Amino acid sequence: MKLKFLAGIVCLFVTALTVTSCEKDKAVLASGSCSFTFDSTAYSANSSYAYVVDTNTIGKKALILEGVTASLNSHIAITVFFPDTLIAGVFTQAQGASILFSKSLGQEASFLSTTTTIKITSINSKYAEGTFIGSLNNGTDEKPLTDGKFKVNISNEN
Repeated sequence: MKLKFLAGIVCLFVTALTVTSCEKDKAVLASGSCSFTFDSTAYSANSSYAYVVDTNTIGKKALILEGVTASLNSHIAITVFFPDTLIAGVFTQAQGASILFSKSLGQEASFLSTTTTIKITSINSKYAEGTFIGSLNNGTDEKPLTDGKFKVNISNEN
């Protein structure tokens, strides 16, 4: 009888340990990170964050990631549309993914992606991580954006 009781306690302990050790939603501890190279110049965002919006008109969720560089002079915005829920995967311009980059706020025209590929490697309700590349155009010049990486918290407020 004592052996069955002891075995039951051990099984209960192992089950509790297994359940509590499951991976929780990740979160970036600081203000997130976003880095990329645009037209051969490396940029790193001093502050990066993301938020999710429900698009009532098209019935999809949109992840919007924003970053401001350390000089507070440049800004990037990345948008990805999801069919219904946040999922990891590869999203392209043809699916509505886009990148908007302002090299110098208020100084010159912003660059909007003409082609883009955004690969989300990890995402949940609190965190997103991935890579991005594309070609961006300001109406007169087409320039490459390469080596893009991001790790951001997803805020409930936008």
